[in-house]
Amino acid sequence: MSIHKTEALVLKTMPFRSSSLIVTFFTPRLGKVRGVVKGVHREGEIRQAGFELFTHAEYVFYEKKRSDLHLISDAAILESHHALRDRLEGIAYASYFCELVDELTEVQDPHPKIFDLLKESFHFLPVIPPPRLETVFVTQLLREMGWLPFLESCLQCGAKPLEKGFFSIGHGALLCERCRSKDTAALPVSSSALAVLRSYSKDALADCLRVSHSSAIEGQIKTLITTFVNYRLGKVLKTRKFLDSIRTVLKSA
Repeated sequence: MSIHKTEALVLKTMPFRSSSLIVTFFTPRLGKVRGVVKGVHREGEIRQAGFELFTHAEYVFYEKKRSDLHLISDAAILESHHALRDRLEGIAYASYFCELVDELTEVQDPHPKIFDLLKESFHFLPVIPPPRLETVFVTQLLREMGWLPFLESCLQCGAKPLEKGFFSIGHGALLCERCRSKDTAALPVSSSALAVLRSYSKDALADCLRVSHSSAIEGQIKTLITTFVNYRLGKVLKTRKFLDSIRTVLKSA
């Protein structure tokens, strides 16, 4: 077995037998990695802390050649991100980000920009309104996965530049007014929302978050992106359902 030492962010954990954990974490150079931490519940809270959800740590694991479930031996915490676990809102949104990354990526398929995006988003989550961060995060995650909708011209006739149009969920692209009949379910996109969505797809995360937009624009973009993600995944993620179920509670908090 080869030994690896890498920084990573914990995406999810699952109890395994009486005292162990199966941990899924995301690394900058190895992508998503799954492994078993043996005896973690017997060794007290200090060791368990290194495997809490959202934790940024340096991990040592032994790679098994015949399995994608490796043996994790050690964790040195770099950032605990405890602030994300202190509030329901932080837990809900961070869990959604993690589940999206887990669903969209394959085991040991490196995506260093996705690692950076997730790490940076964890830093912003306690200080930026989470719904706003969510929209930028999901758009940029789609970009890094090559899933970003085509936004530059009409998919059908090639007309450009389009200042507004209709977004076809099934085609993942824009249609102009003349070609909307090709997908009557296509959702309208205002000129303002389209301009913001284009900036989210190209600019750095921090730059996108420096500029505030109206709730109407943010709401329109969120509806488009969330509907598109659900369509591409073929399901609604559990964490997405949970976020939707507690929306009223979060607004009144």
